[in-house]
Amino acid sequence: MLQYKIILTSIYFLFAIFMMSISRFGFEMYFNNIGSLFLLLIMILDITRDTLSKKGFLGLVIFSVFHSIGACYLYSYVPYNDWILSLFNFDINEYFSFTRNHYDRLVQFLFGLPLFPSIKDLLIKYNFTPVNLLFVTFLSIQTFSMMYELFEWLISILFTEGVAESYNGQQGDNWDAHKDMALAMLGSIFAWIFSKK
Repeated sequence: MLQYKIILTSIYFLFAIFMMSISRFGFEMYFNNIGSLFLLLIMILDITRDTLSKKGFLGLVIFSVFHSIGACYLYSYVPYNDWILSLFNFDINEYFSFTRNHYDRLVQFLFGLPLFPSIKDLLIKYNFTPVNLLFVTFLSIQTFSMMYELFEWLISILFTEGVAESYNGQQGDNWDAHKDMALAMLGSIFAWIFSKK
Protein backbone atom coordinates (compact mmCIF):
# COMPACT_ATOMS: atom_id res chain seq x y z
CA MET A 1 0.00 0.00 0.00
CA LEU A 2 2.83 2.42 0.84
CA GLN A 3 4.47 1.77 -2.53
CA TYR A 4 1.13 2.39 -4.27
CA LYS A 5 0.79 5.78 -2.57
CA ILE A 6 4.40 6.79 -3.28
CA ILE A 7 4.00 5.90 -6.98
CA LEU A 8 0.72 7.83 -7.32
CA THR A 9 2.12 10.83 -5.46
CA SER A 10 5.22 10.86 -7.66
CA ILE A 11 3.11 10.65 -10.82
CA TYR A 12 0.91 13.49 -9.60
CA PHE A 13 3.93 15.63 -8.68
CA LEU A 14 5.49 15.16 -12.13
CA PHE A 15 2.14 15.82 -13.81
CA ALA A 16 1.63 19.06 -11.83
CA ILE A 17 5.16 20.26 -12.69
CA PHE A 18 4.58 19.41 -16.38
CA MET A 19 1.28 21.31 -16.41
CA MET A 20 2.89 24.37 -14.85
CA SER A 21 5.76 24.22 -17.35
CA ILE A 22 3.41 24.35 -20.35
CA SER A 23 1.09 26.98 -18.91
CA ARG A 24 1.13 30.34 -20.68
CA PHE A 25 -0.19 32.17 -17.63
CA GLY A 26 2.06 33.89 -15.11
CA PHE A 27 1.33 34.99 -11.56
CA GLU A 28 -2.32 33.92 -11.66
CA MET A 29 -1.32 30.36 -12.61
CA TYR A 30 1.04 30.07 -9.64
CA PHE A 31 -1.62 31.58 -7.39
CA ASN A 32 -4.14 28.99 -8.61
CA ASN A 33 -1.63 26.20 -7.98
CA ILE A 34 -1.46 26.88 -4.24
CA GLY A 35 -4.29 24.34 -4.12
CA SER A 36 -2.14 21.83 -6.03
CA LEU A 37 0.62 22.25 -3.46
CA PHE A 38 -1.89 21.77 -0.65
CA LEU A 39 -3.20 18.55 -2.25
CA LEU A 40 0.36 17.28 -2.72
CA LEU A 41 1.10 17.94 0.95
CA ILE A 42 -1.99 15.93 1.94
CA MET A 43 -0.69 13.01 -0.16
CA ILE A 44 2.76 13.21 1.44
CA LEU A 45 1.23 13.46 4.91
CA ASP A 46 -0.90 10.42 4.21
CA ILE A 47 2.16 8.45 3.10
CA THR A 48 3.61 9.03 6.58
CA ARG A 49 0.34 8.31 8.45
CA ASP A 50 -1.40 5.82 6.13
CA THR A 51 -4.92 7.02 6.93
CA LEU A 52 -6.54 6.85 3.49
CA SER A 53 -7.63 3.58 1.95
CA LYS A 54 -6.57 2.67 -1.59
CA LYS A 55 -9.87 4.02 -2.92
CA GLY A 56 -9.65 7.19 -0.80
CA PHE A 57 -6.09 7.92 -1.92
CA LEU A 58 -6.97 7.29 -5.57
CA GLY A 59 -9.93 9.68 -5.22
CA LEU A 60 -7.60 12.35 -3.86
CA VAL A 61 -5.19 11.87 -6.78
CA ILE A 62 -7.98 11.94 -9.40
CA PHE A 63 -9.38 15.18 -8.01
CA SER A 64 -5.87 16.64 -7.80
CA VAL A 65 -5.14 15.90 -11.47
CA PHE A 66 -8.32 17.65 -12.61
CA HIS A 67 -7.59 20.56 -10.28
CA SER A 68 -4.02 20.92 -11.64
CA ILE A 69 -5.28 21.07 -15.21
CA GLY A 70 -7.76 23.77 -14.22
CA ALA A 71 -5.22 25.71 -12.18
CA CYS A 72 -2.73 25.83 -15.05
CA TYR A 73 -5.39 27.14 -17.44
CA LEU A 74 -6.98 29.43 -14.81
CA TYR A 75 -10.06 27.20 -15.13
CA SER A 76 -11.76 29.60 -17.55
CA TYR A 77 -9.37 28.73 -20.39
CA VAL A 78 -9.14 24.93 -20.25
CA PRO A 79 -9.46 23.91 -23.92
CA TYR A 80 -11.59 20.84 -23.17
CA ASN A 81 -13.76 21.44 -26.22
CA ASP A 82 -10.69 21.46 -28.51
CA TRP A 83 -9.46 18.23 -26.89
CA ILE A 84 -12.83 16.49 -27.31
CA LEU A 85 -13.12 17.78 -30.87
CA SER A 86 -9.69 16.46 -31.85
CA LEU A 87 -10.20 13.08 -30.12
CA PHE A 88 -13.84 12.33 -30.96
CA ASN A 89 -14.74 14.88 -33.64
CA PHE A 90 -17.53 16.08 -31.35
CA ASP A 91 -18.11 19.75 -30.57
CA ILE A 92 -19.47 19.70 -27.03
CA ASN A 93 -19.92 23.50 -26.89
CA GLU A 94 -22.00 23.55 -30.05
CA TYR A 95 -24.03 20.46 -29.09
CA PHE A 96 -25.01 21.85 -25.67
CA SER A 97 -24.99 25.53 -26.77
CA PHE A 98 -22.39 26.38 -24.12
CA THR A 99 -21.53 30.06 -24.00
CA ARG A 100 -18.95 29.74 -21.20
CA ASN A 101 -16.13 27.37 -20.28
CA HIS A 102 -17.62 24.72 -17.97
CA TYR A 103 -14.43 23.03 -16.79
CA ASP A 104 -14.78 24.61 -13.35
CA ARG A 105 -18.23 23.02 -13.07
CA LEU A 106 -16.72 19.59 -13.73
CA VAL A 107 -14.11 20.09 -10.99
CA GLN A 108 -16.78 21.23 -8.53
CA PHE A 109 -18.74 18.04 -9.27
CA LEU A 110 -15.55 16.02 -8.78
CA PHE A 111 -15.01 17.76 -5.44
CA GLY A 112 -18.01 15.76 -4.28
CA LEU A 113 -17.50 12.50 -6.18
CA PRO A 114 -13.93 11.15 -5.89
CA LEU A 115 -13.14 13.03 -2.66
CA PHE A 116 -16.07 11.40 -0.84
CA PRO A 117 -14.14 8.20 0.03
CA SER A 118 -11.14 10.31 1.07
CA ILE A 119 -13.20 12.33 3.55
CA LYS A 120 -14.91 9.15 4.73
CA ASP A 121 -11.50 7.59 5.47
CA LEU A 122 -10.51 10.62 7.52
CA LEU A 123 -13.72 10.42 9.58
CA ILE A 124 -13.84 6.67 10.11
CA LYS A 125 -11.66 6.88 13.24
CA TYR A 126 -14.43 8.75 15.08
CA ASN A 127 -16.52 5.55 15.38
CA PHE A 128 -19.67 6.80 13.69
CA THR A 129 -22.30 4.24 12.78
CA PRO A 130 -22.10 3.38 9.06
CA VAL A 131 -25.14 5.53 8.24
CA ASN A 132 -23.87 8.48 10.29
CA LEU A 133 -20.39 8.15 8.77
CA LEU A 134 -21.82 8.61 5.26
CA PHE A 135 -24.02 11.49 6.42
CA VAL A 136 -21.17 13.34 8.17
CA THR A 137 -18.96 12.76 5.12
CA PHE A 138 -21.68 14.28 2.93
CA LEU A 139 -22.03 17.28 5.26
CA SER A 140 -18.25 17.72 5.37
CA ILE A 141 -18.10 17.99 1.56
CA GLN A 142 -20.82 20.67 1.66
CA THR A 143 -19.00 22.56 4.41
CA PHE A 144 -15.65 22.50 2.59
CA SER A 145 -17.38 23.59 -0.62
CA MET A 146 -19.03 26.54 1.13
CA MET A 147 -15.77 27.52 2.84
CA TYR A 148 -13.98 27.52 -0.52
CA GLU A 149 -16.65 29.75 -2.07
CA LEU A 150 -16.27 32.14 0.89
CA PHE A 151 -12.51 32.10 0.27
CA GLU A 152 -13.14 33.09 -3.36
CA TRP A 153 -15.38 35.92 -2.14
CA LEU A 154 -12.54 37.10 0.12
CA ILE A 155 -10.17 37.07 -2.87
CA SER A 156 -12.60 39.28 -4.79
CA ILE A 157 -12.48 41.78 -1.92
CA LEU A 158 -8.72 41.76 -1.28
CA PHE A 159 -7.27 41.59 -4.81
CA THR A 160 -7.69 43.60 -7.97
CA GLU A 161 -10.65 42.83 -10.18
CA GLY A 162 -8.44 41.16 -12.82
CA VAL A 163 -6.67 38.84 -10.35
CA ALA A 164 -9.95 38.01 -8.59
CA GLU A 165 -11.70 37.21 -11.88
CA SER A 166 -8.86 35.04 -13.16
CA TYR A 167 -8.73 33.09 -9.89
CA ASN A 168 -12.47 32.77 -9.31
CA GLY A 169 -13.36 32.10 -12.95
CA GLN A 170 -16.94 33.32 -12.59
CA GLN A 171 -17.04 34.35 -16.24
CA GLY A 172 -19.77 36.89 -15.52
CA ASP A 173 -22.09 34.44 -13.75
CA ASN A 174 -23.50 36.04 -10.59
CA TRP A 175 -24.76 32.63 -9.43
CA ASP A 176 -21.40 30.90 -9.91
CA ALA A 177 -20.84 30.15 -6.21
CA HIS A 178 -24.32 28.70 -5.81
CA LYS A 179 -23.95 26.47 -8.86
CA ASP A 180 -20.50 25.32 -7.71
CA MET A 181 -21.83 24.31 -4.30
CA ALA A 182 -24.81 22.56 -5.90
CA LEU A 183 -22.50 20.54 -8.16
CA ALA A 184 -20.28 19.51 -5.23
CA MET A 185 -23.45 18.41 -3.46
CA LEU A 186 -24.61 16.45 -6.51
CA GLY A 187 -21.24 14.71 -6.80
CA SER A 188 -21.31 13.76 -3.12
CA ILE A 189 -24.87 12.44 -3.46
CA PHE A 190 -23.73 10.13 -6.26
CA ALA A 191 -20.73 9.04 -4.18
CA TRP A 192 -23.01 8.42 -1.18
CA ILE A 193 -25.30 6.22 -3.30
CA PHE A 194 -22.34 4.24 -4.65
CA SER A 195 -20.91 3.87 -1.12
CA LYS A 196 -24.07 2.10 0.03
CA LYS A 197 -23.74 -0.63 -2.62
